[in-house]
Amino acid sequence: FVAINCANFQETMLESELFGYVEGAFTGAKAGGKIGLFEAAQGGTLFLDEISEMDVSLQSKLLRVLQEKRFRPVGGIEEIDVDVRIICASNANLQEYIEAGKFRQDLYYRLSALPVRIPPLRERPEDIAPLCESILSDISQSIKRPITIDSEAIEVLKGHRWPGNVRELRNVLEFCAYISETGKITIANLPDYLIKTTSSLKGTTLAERVRAFEKNEIESLLKTLGNSLEAKKRAAEELGISLATLYVKLKE
Repeated sequence: FVAINCANFQETMLESELFGYVEGAFTGAKAGGKIGLFEAAQGGTLFLDEISEMDVSLQSKLLRVLQEKRFRPVGGIEEIDVDVRIICASNANLQEYIEAGKFRQDLYYRLSALPVRIPPLRERPEDIAPLCESILSDISQSIKRPITIDSEAIEVLKGHRWPGNVRELRNVLEFCAYISETGKITIANLPDYLIKTTSSLKGTTLAERVRAFEKNEIESLLKTLGNSLEAKKRAAEELGISLATLYVKLKE
């Protein structure tokens, strides 16, 4: 099993990671070349995370590999036969990407032989407690001390919208684990923005609640994506609003 996050690489770098390269293929290429992940996963599984972030030109090369079961390393001449199972994941709506010309329709149908939709965390609050238990077990092993969470903190977590899904939950729990002095995460250990999400909507008019909810949703998403202009553009796209509207709602 071999995995790669497509969002972490530029187009040319991702191509060499997937298909490898021969010696002298480009400036800085290693002597003797390098095998790619397709070759490394031969006979097994290659997991392409964030497939939506792969450049369209590279998507066409991926489609050829899926159809012909062979590829050519960057700078190479000879083709290599490959037998690999492909699993892809994306938090973006690929149908919308297809309509926008950002994802090839033929590649989508080639990949979607057995699609599995995992609902966002906000649609399954009943999963918060077991997820916390599993994540905290991993964190406990990592930091070499037991970490638990009390029921009141769990209830606060259930009230959050989790635009960053399980990754955001893991980040929150890691933060809490490091600052907890007792080894038990309580409401006092939770980040301020989580408390605001559940408390700022009380005792206000409907219009005020809507504005507060929208602002909290945007701020929470930006904590996951970052505060750069590109991050704000992506947040606006995910929320289905314009960048200008996002700025207006942040100021309200």
